[in-house]
Amino acid sequence: MRFTPWVGALAVIGVLLIAAPWTFTPVCEVHGAFVQTVTGKQLPMPCGYTARAEIGTGALVLVAAGALAFGRTPETRRTVGAFGVALGALAILLPTAIIGMCAVADHTCRTMTQPTLMILGVGLIVVSGAVIYRSGQESASGVGP
Repeated sequence: MRFTPWVGALAVIGVLLIAAPWTFTPVCEVHGAFVQTVTGKQLPMPCGYTARAEIGTGALVLVAAGALAFGRTPETRRTVGAFGVALGALAILLPTAIIGMCAVADHTCRTMTQPTLMILGVGLIVVSGAVIYRSGQESASGVGP
């Protein structure tokens, strides 16, 4: 097992993707705001569904961190890096294009959660890009596990 700063960075980003929408940058649901249907049923707002989807994204980032820690070859680490870039793009697209956030501009999900998730997504892309770059250097120099 190789614990590198990249593994730690991926793990931290994964945990933050899971926790942020429910704790320090809460979605509307945390404050008790729901959509009420004509039948009286209360459903989460779009931001609540985005927060749930980010739990899955964060969990996959944690899996990637584990794979990076146990990856023995530069090719494995490069693949994990590519997977991380894709997850970073997903983390950005969930609140902006795929599911979205509430329509009201001053809700906390729009002012806090969405920018935080976007920043975490960009950070994930940068860290994963660094993993890809570093694994390319290992391949070129013949440095292995």
